[in-house]
Amino acid sequence: MTTQGDIIRLENITAGYLVVKRGLKGLLKERRIVLKNISLAVRDGERLAIIGESGSGKTTLLKVILGLLKPFEGKVFVAGKDIYALKWGQRILVLRQVGYVPQDPYRALNPSIRVKSILEEPLEALGIGDRDARVREALRLVQLSSEVLQMYPSELSGGMRQRVLIARAIIHDPEILILDEPTSALDVSIQAQVVNLINDIHRKLGLAVLTVTHDLGVAQYLADRAVVLYRGEIVEEGDMDSLIKHPRSDYTRILVSSH
Repeated sequence: MTTQGDIIRLENITAGYLVVKRGLKGLLKERRIVLKNISLAVRDGERLAIIGESGSGKTTLLKVILGLLKPFEGKVFVAGKDIYALKWGQRILVLRQVGYVPQDPYRALNPSIRVKSILEEPLEALGIGDRDARVREALRLVQLSSEVLQMYPSELSGGMRQRVLIARAIIHDPEILILDEPTSALDVSIQAQVVNLINDIHRKLGLAVLTVTHDLGVAQYLADRAVVLYRGEIVEEGDMDSLIKHPRSDYTRILVSSH
């Protein structure tokens, strides 16, 4: 059961993929479990990080949250709605509350269309009007000039592409911004700028921010609370300061010591 004030809540999620194998009786489907009994919540306006190394299940967890992978067990609530109990069209309307920034700004933008069309795409898909005003406001929030609107992604730097991705994610006024490794593809000189920008948007819009990352340092700057994921299970969670100063699990201690 969801709690009032949770924009996202996962309850006892077990998820993974069906693997087809050939057996004596023909083709058999077997479950490959990636996530085991995951329960977590993101409260309205909260900054939460999900921290884990490659292979921990972060990508699968994102797919489950974004309505792309139905779990074998458990429920996923977005804005109080059990999204996998909804038909696809209804699910899309509920997921309007989510703005998603994918990991790689170099591959996530269509190279054949201009930035203006890239920003207008989610508005068209959701039937939202007043597009020019929304585009201008989104650019202002990510600190880009209107000159980029007529440019193609190949004409933008990595930092500018990341700003375009963030603008696209917030242009339809979501309640939560989900960031997948938001700095991993950027030069070190640009990473701090993007982190500061995300925190600035959080303060101005009051939306929740969920950051999925392997980097404890990034999580420390972008989150007040964290969940540590290891081999598909939550091994620790708590406020960021306590987690860094007094880690309880062996895995978290390793993360802290290597940071």
